[in-house]
Amino acid sequence: MSTIRSYHVCMGPDGLSDREWALWRALSLMGRTVQAELERALQRDAGLSSAEFEVLYALSDAPERQARARELADMLAWEKSRVSHLVTRMTERGYVARAMCETDLRGTWVSLTPAGSDALTAALPGYVETLRTVLMARVSDAEASFLTQTALSVVGAIGPDVCVAERDRIAVAAH
Repeated sequence: MSTIRSYHVCMGPDGLSDREWALWRALSLMGRTVQAELERALQRDAGLSSAEFEVLYALSDAPERQARARELADMLAWEKSRVSHLVTRMTERGYVARAMCETDLRGTWVSLTPAGSDALTAALPGYVETLRTVLMARVSDAEASFLTQTALSVVGAIGPDVCVAERDRIAVAAH
């Protein structure tokens, strides 16, 4: 009996079917392997982790190349503490700057620095090439549209407040 089948049987009558498990495992495997390839490209080209890249990219796309720490956490679907720890390390590397919010003394602005912009510029060509090679070249336009809409639907079903600004940006770009 296969591992999937064994697990399914253990789950009882309300468990996932073999097809459902296969879908989840395939998506999970694809995500991990594509992410690993992207991580290698980021390290090779710019000495960045994928988390650092995500912060730099989000800030580069934000108005005035800055965002409140809480907004950054929302854009990335991360806990605020994760953003805070990463921003501290990125500030030490000179990639971002942190400043207190004048209107809300509890809030913090995180902004992209010239060094962060340079690191992002160095990372983007290899990142894009890796995405094209390992993902985009394997997906038709129709499949890309379907996958994009499905992903947005899943994220939206998790919660109406989850990554709203990012979901909106993706929805606009997808059309």
